[in-house]
Amino acid sequence: MPCPIQLASKLSGLSQHVIRIWERRYSALSPSRTGTNRRMYCEEAVKRLKLLKILTENGHRIGGVARLSTAKLEELAQGTVPVARPVSALPADPTAPVPAEVPAQQNQPMEPVQYVESAIAASKRYDSEGLRQVLLQARMQFGQRGMLHQVICPLIVQVGNSWQQGALRPSHEHIATAIIRELLLTPVPGSQTPLNAPELVVATPAGEVHELGALIVAASARDLGWYVTYLGPNLPVEEIAACAIARQAKAVALSVVYPEGCSVIVEKLRRMRELLPPAMRLLVGGRAAESYRAALPDLPVQWVSCLHGLDEALCKNQA
Repeated sequence: MPCPIQLASKLSGLSQHVIRIWERRYSALSPSRTGTNRRMYCEEAVKRLKLLKILTENGHRIGGVARLSTAKLEELAQGTVPVARPVSALPADPTAPVPAEVPAQQNQPMEPVQYVESAIAASKRYDSEGLRQVLLQARMQFGQRGMLHQVICPLIVQVGNSWQQGALRPSHEHIATAIIRELLLTPVPGSQTPLNAPELVVATPAGEVHELGALIVAASARDLGWYVTYLGPNLPVEEIAACAIARQAKAVALSVVYPEGCSVIVEKLRRMRELLPPAMRLLVGGRAAESYRAALPDLPVQWVSCLHGLDEALCKNQA
């Protein structure tokens, strides 16, 4: 009997996020859908997830095995020797430290790519303080805007790609995310928001648990002189609207990263616009935003496709 993704995750030992990524990016399986668009996984799909977990843990790249038949996956899982990982990849002992590939040079100017590499290396060493210092040094060198554009965004992309490819453990990804979150939530020392600053409410709608995009919006807005009320991820649009109206905010910004083109999210965005006063601007950005722009072409929303577009929209709406 088909089961929902929550149970498939529990049975396979994979997170729901990984299951969705493997399905969307690598076509590892094709679950059926209910009338309300919920994924349902049959017995064979759960079996495939278990086999893929075994294979990727033994060194196979998900891109190389995702589309193989279940029989071939079983054959690989039962009859092959674990694939050797590259020297720069994960240690056999998860508690063993990974040497820094590009050590952070304290107080020495570096190129943005060097900061990204140093941050990845610190994450692999589980070195929270080292990672924090790398990012603070980048902020000192490039400023808040430069750090966001040149270091934080490339770092987020590289961490996500490395995790999906098996070059980073989930714990590496979590430590990187935690420090990035901490940095973006903390106002730049010495910065002050004008008393008459316009207010922006930032959140992600219910079902959207990816928070870093929303945090980048909040940090960018603060740097551009907005007063930011940050509500965090996964909140019903009714609650976001209630806060924005009570605060008499000038605008609301929502981040939508995953999934793309979901009919449920389409209705939530439509409902969000209905709940807000006509004069209150609604900004929607994130990796999945373009798919919703196509689904809602006539909705009075400002769609943001990149960081530069975000800066432009924030500056435009301050007037």
